[in-house]
Amino acid sequence: MSDKGFFASVCGFFKSLFSSSPSSAPTSSAKQSPAAKTANDGLTGVERYIRNQANSGSKLTGVEKYIRNKTTSVKVLTGVEQYIRNKAQAKPMTGVERYIQNKG
Repeated sequence: MSDKGFFASVCGFFKSLFSSSPSSAPTSSAKQSPAAKTANDGLTGVERYIRNQANSGSKLTGVEKYIRNKTTSVKVLTGVEQYIRNKAQAKPMTGVERYIQNKG
């Protein structure tokens, strides 16, 4: 293969990649399935999203569902967490309290 032939084939390849003519590359509408064409119905993506959100049974967002699941779920404390909570709640004894405890 000559250098000119190789260069011409590379240029032709890039031309076909960036060409907007329908004869050289298939268009995106040709790739769409019939279901995708009927779902488009002239609405923008945002309009379809809002319509789907309005038609869905749940009015909660994903974040709201997550927060509700976290607040309603019962959390079991581990032994370490129980120990730390007990230590945090325990009030340190003063010197007078230790003196009275040791004398008593």
